[in-house]
Amino acid sequence: MLVAQLLAAVERLAPPSLAEDWDNVGLIVGRHNQPAHRLIVALELRDEVLDEAREHECDAVLTHHPPIFPALTALSDAGVSSELVLRAAESRVAVMAAHTNLDAAPGGLNDIMAELLGLDGARPLRPADGDPRAGLGRIGHTEPTTLEALVARVSEGFAAPPVAYSGDPWARVERVACCTGSGGSLIDDARAAEADAYVTSDLRYHDADRAEGLPLIALPHARAERVTMKRWTRTLQRALASERVEVRFADAETDPWQTI
Repeated sequence: MLVAQLLAAVERLAPPSLAEDWDNVGLIVGRHNQPAHRLIVALELRDEVLDEAREHECDAVLTHHPPIFPALTALSDAGVSSELVLRAAESRVAVMAAHTNLDAAPGGLNDIMAELLGLDGARPLRPADGDPRAGLGRIGHTEPTTLEALVARVSEGFAAPPVAYSGDPWARVERVACCTGSGGSLIDDARAAEADAYVTSDLRYHDADRAEGLPLIALPHARAERVTMKRWTRTLQRALASERVEVRFADAETDPWQTI
């Protein structure tokens, strides 16, 4: 299989048309006509990921966070980001990214997050044009519970450290919104959808006030995406099984934040 064919298989699952205008998805490093027999999937490109790719003789890396974002002014060893891209190019390891297109796609990271939260009938919070199944965020129903119990479910489902939340712990919850990654921009969408609680990452102090009474549950960014990305990798493995392309999820932990 060639890199171009591998990229086409990824983009059938995460169409680039679903990516946000500001995003950078697709083939980032490498040649389309380069052979690809082994692929490693990771949250982002790090030295540890490239080391792992080399150890397992992988021809390509698929990341969620684009390694060139928004741009590089030089491709040299003068900066960490540019040196990583340079190292991948020198090693002839193709690098692809599926970011907001994978978040938004049917069966993508947001659908997986909704599944992990036990939501039924999940649909996009902000539907994509032309496809009501695709879009940013998800909202669905759960058996009646309390906010405190939902927080415990989030912590357990994502094996996360203590999860911060706002709101009355005994508040009744049936309708839950969620979004992988930085979902603060969808707070108004969650309120408009009449969610009883909203689960996402990278929330700020004043978001609790902006939510105007909507309980918020703050999950660590990397934890939300690493768990969902790892599960989605199984979908990619099945899609590539007939092509005999080996797909593995990176063991390397790339989260720059640590919890004590």
